[in-house]
Amino acid sequence: MAIRAEEHHEATLGPVEASDAPPESRRSTLGRLAHYGGLFKRGLHFRYKLANLLCALLPDVASGAVRGRLYRLAGFDIDKAAFLMGNLRLGSAAPGFYGKLKIGPGVTIADNVTINLDAQVTIGKNVAIAPQVLIYTGSHKIGPGSMRIGAFEGLPVTIGDGAWIRLGAILVPGVTVGEGAVVAAGAVVLKDVPPHTYVEGNPAQVIRKLPWAYR
Repeated sequence: MAIRAEEHHEATLGPVEASDAPPESRRSTLGRLAHYGGLFKRGLHFRYKLANLLCALLPDVASGAVRGRLYRLAGFDIDKAAFLMGNLRLGSAAPGFYGKLKIGPGVTIADNVTINLDAQVTIGKNVAIAPQVLIYTGSHKIGPGSMRIGAFEGLPVTIGDGAWIRLGAILVPGVTVGEGAVVAAGAVVLKDVPPHTYVEGNPAQVIRKLPWAYR
């Protein structure tokens, strides 16, 4: 009877109030709120969104020089001689958003290009980037077997002078495309591309060397 009475008493207890939670639990909750609040704040990017709003009023292709100027005014390092045919899709909640994109002179970027700025993206001079290209810098370390997605890391991407990234190619975090290289349409670049080579496939492989060194 004593046992049943005790069980009945426990069953009638209501849920533990938040104020009754252990201090460690409250600190953990506050820590998570602060973490996600910081991500939310860093992901707002008002100047970038304003530039995109103004750029959306411009016609594609022909307004490339004006679009580049608007992104420069927003705070990105984009050369005056770069030509942006469509709005850039830029994203990141990591610190230093505006300082992580560098676009050199003579660069042409087509429409619907996505660039993640969790780490630095450097695009050299006279580079051509076709539509639907995805450049990503955010990744995770491989964790233990209980959770393979480990700690976050940002790995920079560099595209050398004179390179051509063709339709729908994907550049993963940490890769470098050498100067004068060509990445074929739909290629998935998982490792560095040597200078003056043509790569294609998934994963991208060197198909041939290209003539004429960079001039």
